[in-house]
Amino acid sequence: MPSADEILQRMKALQERREEAAGPLVEILAKRSRLLEQLAELDEPYGKAYVAAEAGGWTTEELAEIGAEEPVKRPRKRSRSAGKRTGGQASGAADAGGSPTGSIPAQDSSATTAETASSASV
Repeated sequence: MPSADEILQRMKALQERREEAAGPLVEILAKRSRLLEQLAELDEPYGKAYVAAEAGGWTTEELAEIGAEEPVKRPRKRSRSAGKRTGGQASGAADAGGSPTGSIPAQDSSATTAETASSASV
């Protein structure tokens, strides 16, 4: 039976081999991460340039022929203004009685109304 020291030595040797084997992977992962970040930074300007080319008269097919792929993320000008309109309509609906609390009278106001009615009859 191996001693505790021998077991620890084997574990350390095994761990060292595993770390050495993972070293190149870790380096490549770090480079890949940096490149993906750089690529992501280009998505927005690429999308704007693509839309500008279309506005300049290029068709999607023509752009594809010259190697320009359609951008993954296109600039969204219309959806932003639509979102603002939708947000305004939603708050208007809540103000118009869409909220359950808008249809329930406050307790203080109902008591005041009852008191006013009784004092008016006196």
